[in-house]
Amino acid sequence: MEILNILIYLAKKGGLARPVAVTTCKMGSDLKISQQSVSRWLITLEKKGFTTRKKGIRGYIIQVTPEGKKFMLEVRNGLNEALVESNKIIIKGKVVSGMLEGQYYIGKKGYAEKIKSVTGFDPYPGTLNIKLKTIDDRGYKEQLSSMKGLEVKGFEGEERTFGALKCFICRINGVECAVVIPERSHYGSGTLEIVSKHNLREKLGLSDGDDITVEVLIE
Repeated sequence: MEILNILIYLAKKGGLARPVAVTTCKMGSDLKISQQSVSRWLITLEKKGFTTRKKGIRGYIIQVTPEGKKFMLEVRNGLNEALVESNKIIIKGKVVSGMLEGQYYIGKKGYAEKIKSVTGFDPYPGTLNIKLKTIDDRGYKEQLSSMKGLEVKGFEGEERTFGALKCFICRINGVECAVVIPERSHYGSGTLEIVSKHNLREKLGLSDGDDITVEVLIE
């Protein structure tokens, strides 16, 4: 628990992005643990590869490593999954235009047939793209990325390989659809892609900039 508390403390100081100067005395006071305990946990964090540490003028210069960030995300995702009520994740964002990537890929027979086999509907050739609002919303997408979902295997065609993806059944304003998370995507964690048997922009009367809430069903 103290490992996580110290990582959170460092992250709040900006330690995810850059080295930060800290003292064990101040950290102990802020975290309400002894200075000796702070020193011991800082050594443990460094040994685990979660932080880098070097002597400063006063105290230490510490930065959280990518491995430390990964650990924090795993803990957060585990908590999010444990705290989800009624097996649902609510993700919010704004409708945005995409790069026509979804139209190209979902329009492929290989993907369309495979998506139908796991969702039960023929997907409209295109995706509704949602720009996620907050860090929490992006975290929920990362959580989905770490879960199994409804798996769609990759395939070969047109002298190239099309990557795997996974789907999660969801609803938008009562309309059943599915979140699609490709194995490879240009969008990263900031955008959610949705497929449906409908053209969702027309079905729901959506335009760029509209607020939208996605209710993702998980098992």
